[in-house]
Amino acid sequence: MKKTIFTILLAFISIEMLAQQVMLADSITKNPVSYATVYDANGAVIGRSDMGGYISLQKGYEYHISHIGYERKSLVYNEDNIIFLSPSSYIISEVNITAKRKKYYHCKVYFRSIEHVDSCLKYYMDGIREFYIDTKSRKVHCGNVVRNYFMSKRQDIAQKKRSMMIGDRYMALPFLDKYTLYEETMRDKKRNIKAGVVYADTVSIGSCKMLPEKNEMLFSIDALWPKNMLVTNLFGYTQVLSKHNKTELYRNDNAPSVFDLKSSNSYRHLTLTHKKESLVRDIDVEDVFYVVEYEYTDTRKSSSSELLQEDYKKYSVMFPIAERIREQLVREE
Repeated sequence: MKKTIFTILLAFISIEMLAQQVMLADSITKNPVSYATVYDANGAVIGRSDMGGYISLQKGYEYHISHIGYERKSLVYNEDNIIFLSPSSYIISEVNITAKRKKYYHCKVYFRSIEHVDSCLKYYMDGIREFYIDTKSRKVHCGNVVRNYFMSKRQDIAQKKRSMMIGDRYMALPFLDKYTLYEETMRDKKRNIKAGVVYADTVSIGSCKMLPEKNEMLFSIDALWPKNMLVTNLFGYTQVLSKHNKTELYRNDNAPSVFDLKSSNSYRHLTLTHKKESLVRDIDVEDVFYVVEYEYTDTRKSSSSELLQEDYKKYSVMFPIAERIREQLVREE
């Protein structure tokens, strides 16, 4: 018995020793990159880099790193202490950008939402959605949307009968808020920014990075703070939200508004259990969108579905998904 326990402990120690703390950093500024999503070779989320840019990786394993402010990176980890990420450089299509006093700000976003259940891809959605925002009141009007939707048919992650009482689909269409994350932070008297760090009272909850060479700002925040977790009980289910990070990239590095928003990312980790079943589900949800076109106009006329379909084809190529996820989508279609 003692020998068996020793063997198990030795196995855990060996696994722990294989994992090493690695910092993800900007290839130009050398600053840490927080809240980057890291996937394994199968496209499953293994975690997010912390405030200092650190995440645990194992030597010899394949990883894919994604962040809205940086180019996607794929590698087989080989004991490097730092992995550098290159800033993204996609160009937004601009129309009539000088007439900022016009009535509406019209933009199109390419979005993607991915949900893993127990590290398996269960839901996937992407598409194009357009918005009209009143330049005075900032009231948001939604235009047309074109989307592609997928749900896995794998039996090992399928819903049980009791589970049908509550859905585990947490994906949603993107929506533009009246204020950016940066503006919401500056409106909160308990929050402030010092030396690139976002504080709530005296607690560090995010980062604010200026990218002067591109006249951009990268803003990240722990959206769950001040709670360590958010617990919801419904029909015998307990849902625990233990991680919720948000990141936005702006075209302007000086008090950016919603009209300067370039891209947005939201990541959540939830655990779903039921008191009468041995049901435990670990759920990772990542929502991201990119502003791909914008203009200022005096009229509000939604784009046709045909035009949005053409936009979808163009921008889905510009923002490719991880190859492993693409393979699974093709395999299950």
